[in-house]
Amino acid sequence: MESNSKNYIDNYENYRTNIVKILSFLLGVKEEILDINLPKIKKEEYEKNQNLKIIRCLSIIRMNFLINPKVINEGRINLISIEQMPDYVDVEAIKYLRDKGIEVIRSNVSLSVMIAYINQFILEQIDKIRPHFPVWIKWEYIKNLFLMPGCYAGVNGINLNSKTNKNKILSEINNVKRLLFLNKQFYPYGLYLYWPKEKMNDYYGNILFNDEKFLRLLYSAYGNTFHANNYVIDAPIITKDIVYDFIDTASNVSVLVDCENVDPFRFAAVFLNLHKDKIQKIKKIILYDDVNTSNAWDYLERIVNIPVEHKEIERVVEGKSLVDIAITAGACKEYYENKIESIILASSDSDFCGLFQSMPSARYLVLNESDKTSNATLLALKEKGINYCFIDSFAQAEAQSFRENVLYENLKEIIEEFNEHKIFPYDNPDDLLEAVFEPSHIQGTYCEIKQEKEIFKTKYLKVGFIIRVVEKDGKSIYRMEINKA
Repeated sequence: MESNSKNYIDNYENYRTNIVKILSFLLGVKEEILDINLPKIKKEEYEKNQNLKIIRCLSIIRMNFLINPKVINEGRINLISIEQMPDYVDVEAIKYLRDKGIEVIRSNVSLSVMIAYINQFILEQIDKIRPHFPVWIKWEYIKNLFLMPGCYAGVNGINLNSKTNKNKILSEINNVKRLLFLNKQFYPYGLYLYWPKEKMNDYYGNILFNDEKFLRLLYSAYGNTFHANNYVIDAPIITKDIVYDFIDTASNVSVLVDCENVDPFRFAAVFLNLHKDKIQKIKKIILYDDVNTSNAWDYLERIVNIPVEHKEIERVVEGKSLVDIAITAGACKEYYENKIESIILASSDSDFCGLFQSMPSARYLVLNESDKTSNATLLALKEKGINYCFIDSFAQAEAQSFRENVLYENLKEIIEEFNEHKIFPYDNPDDLLEAVFEPSHIQGTYCEIKQEKEIFKTKYLKVGFIIRVVEKDGKSIYRMEINKA
């Protein structure tokens, strides 16, 4: 697979494995390996999901036919049915598929023809598992892993009706067998998956070791770059231990958030990645907000299992925010009046160094963002003996559903404006899309934001809206709704 100058170190404790684990299941990794690498509860969840189990069974049977053609064909010549060869074919997988209306065993045809039918079944079923993969991954790349280009039987075997076409398909399947045999070391656990063969020219060990390694190689195989490392690499244990140790040695904790200087989605990811049993001493999260910040703060309490107080700080002078002074006063109130001796301050602003100096008897932990915090601020924290950790080091995948929900709420609000005033100011879907994203101030690379906008546009805007006539206060009025069909 494509060469890369980076040497992979396969011992990163904080690298996620969510994607590679579900792929291992779907590709047909053996049970004994799954039992080691896949948590029991996850394996049971996958087994119970019909769409996932169908792809796994199809992958297993296809692999059986690809690597055991000689012995299976010899058995068939001796009038031994395929289902009587459990050492070479997964009979339980055949039975499961049959029970779901998918018959992979056919009489009087070659194994290669059966593989063509299996390829067709996979092609027809594969999009059903799309909801099990995050929206920030290119689905086409994942989908292609399970396909065998140019090797499909067609609906009801239509592609095999022509002798010329059939020979071409069987020739392609034989090429796949040859490629698999000659390059088996490149296939994870020796299992078939589609990879552009011109990229299969270097060895990286187990490409299903972790999500970062796999996605980096997968994107590279298509001449692209995987940019969303912050979704697949979580904060290392040492970073989480800073938070856990601070909370563990506290009597009670309040979290004060400078909403002007903290990204709400990064902040949410911290608490979604921490073990809930280890943060029970946090009594509340207090948001100090300003009119110019992301509206995502309005929805934070829905996803964190901690009480949230939301304080809107009004400005006296348009260009001057009062959030900093409000937080300082709030910290004093928490310490002196509410007897909270331990304060977690979420901010990348250096102005709070004065707070630490004026109220030194309180305990502090600062949650900041690496790309917003100056070296001078970090040095000042170290000099005062105050611990800090970067919230952007926590994996953002857990906060993705939060982002999606906030954007959906923004769209609903625009629609409700129409229902209330019968005015819809957006005659261009792209203008509407910008209006949905703008209040949330979502951060990310250009590629990430572009992809997220395209996904949202496809999911909600391209399907359009429904206009209904409803009765309200004895009158017939128009009401717009999101089309979820």
